[in-house]
Amino acid sequence: MRKVVVIFMICSSFLTQAQQEPLFTQYYVNDIIINPAISGSKQYSSIVLQSQKKWLGFENAPMITSITYQGALNNQSAIGGYLMYDNSYPFTRSDLNLSYAYHIPLDYDEVNLSFGISADLLYYNLNFNDMMLPETIDPAFTNKTYTKILPNASAGVYLYAPNFYLGYSSKNLIDTEFKESQTSNFPNLIYRSYYGVAGYRFLILNNDWQIEPSLLYSKQENSYNTLNLTTRIIYLDNNWAGVTLRNNGNIGFNFGLGLGTLNFGYSFDHTFRGDIAEYNYGTHEFTIEFSFENLASKRHISYWGY
Repeated sequence: MRKVVVIFMICSSFLTQAQQEPLFTQYYVNDIIINPAISGSKQYSSIVLQSQKKWLGFENAPMITSITYQGALNNQSAIGGYLMYDNSYPFTRSDLNLSYAYHIPLDYDEVNLSFGISADLLYYNLNFNDMMLPETIDPAFTNKTYTKILPNASAGVYLYAPNFYLGYSSKNLIDTEFKESQTSNFPNLIYRSYYGVAGYRFLILNNDWQIEPSLLYSKQENSYNTLNLTTRIIYLDNNWAGVTLRNNGNIGFNFGLGLGTLNFGYSFDHTFRGDIAEYNYGTHEFTIEFSFENLASKRHISYWGY
């Protein structure tokens, strides 16, 4: 059984490398990770701490942690960035990202268009030293540690108003190779990823309650696509509950609680497809957001809330 788990974790690690870009269930809270143009589109500056533990019940199961910041500089400019750590044994990755966004008001109905760019510094580590690997002559499974630091870039566009948002972005604009490939059939490239995000808020019950359907679509070159469909019921802007459905057989239940300038979020995901479904206790995700106003955010053209 231990060998099965080890082999499974090896496979999952390389599947993570194939996917490459981690995705959070609560993407609507920490959306600057997928689109740099979102920086400054909210009514406040924010610092968000988010952590996701996959497949509880497996030893060395993947874990992703990030801390982000976004906020306005003046009426039309904003900055943001994040630090992310992805531990998918035996593979680890750290991302340092800095972004800039420029916002343009389109009309008097509070519709705005923003453009964003970001610079990324990626650290990769692949460590087979601690693994119980079967005897093999495959050069891809050498018993050693490999590390590399790579630069990259992202860009995006974002259309938003008080009651809707629509965005498109691309990450890993520079196709780089993090490890020299042993065969031309399987290059170790950092492939470009594409994201589409959209959402709309409907006011219900004396405007204290809102319902927000949203979606996140992601596609990586030479790989599969992922579609997240989420519906949240929101009370007084920062208290909510929702459900997320994915096209890979996952379902997630999401909750959020606002206490002044602090917002807390929790998500539980479970997969109902594949052999892994009966051997794990789901994926857990926690979010803490600290929001604060400054002179720039008050004067900025942003409208979108939590």
